[in-house]
Amino acid sequence: MFTSAVAEQIGWYVYALRNPLDKRIFYIGKGRGNRVFQHALAAEASQGVEEVSQKLELIKGIHARGEQVEAFILRHGIQGEELAYEIEAAAIDLLELLDPGLDNELFTLANLVKGHHHATRGLASTGVAASLYEAPPAPGIDVPAVLIKIPGLWTPAMSARDLYNATRHWWRVSERCRRAKYAFAISHGVIREVYAVESWRPWTAEEADKDGVRWGFDGHVAPELAHYRHTSVAHLYKLGEANPVRYENC
Repeated sequence: MFTSAVAEQIGWYVYALRNPLDKRIFYIGKGRGNRVFQHALAAEASQGVEEVSQKLELIKGIHARGEQVEAFILRHGIQGEELAYEIEAAAIDLLELLDPGLDNELFTLANLVKGHHHATRGLASTGVAASLYEAPPAPGIDVPAVLIKIPGLWTPAMSARDLYNATRHWWRVSERCRRAKYAFAISHGVIREVYAVESWRPWTAEEADKDGVRWGFDGHVAPELAHYRHTSVAHLYKLGEANPVRYENC
């Protein structure tokens, strides 16, 4: 534990916890005073409790081997909790950039969340980051395409697989969708990805001929239309247009 003098003066800080048994970082956190030591205290207090978090289970295993958690201060004297949150999130995002699974020989994070504002201001490519502030107009769309709006589903940090799954199903579409060769994922007027459509299918095979059935597509990223990524198609929509599906050249 820090002495009372240190605890009073160290201010807000961001810290990392490391397992002495395998030298892997397992937690990134922020706090002040003796916050960095409270995880070990919580693990001690949970003796006899069957169900605990992954973090506490790991610490209890370390203690059972007669070892202590290795604690490191990444940055201290931070001016306020909000800034500490941002630094904590940036540290987690850096580890995610190194390994999206956050599980390897150097670190295996037990954090329940990835960091403050991770979904909106977190890890993103330069193209995505720039498009959040200013997306250039998209070139004219001259291919048979369906534009699918997914504003509530998209985040700057989402994976390619998650973006595909958020775009591909399930939508109320007309027969025109069958003529679409490409599907554009649209969030807040900006194209996030373009997929080459291989086939369309209903929610279930039995519903294929029912009115109002939702459909989805199978496909893959279309590298030939990569120049559309992070460009704006906001000019194609009328103010207040609610339909998530729009057709071009179909």
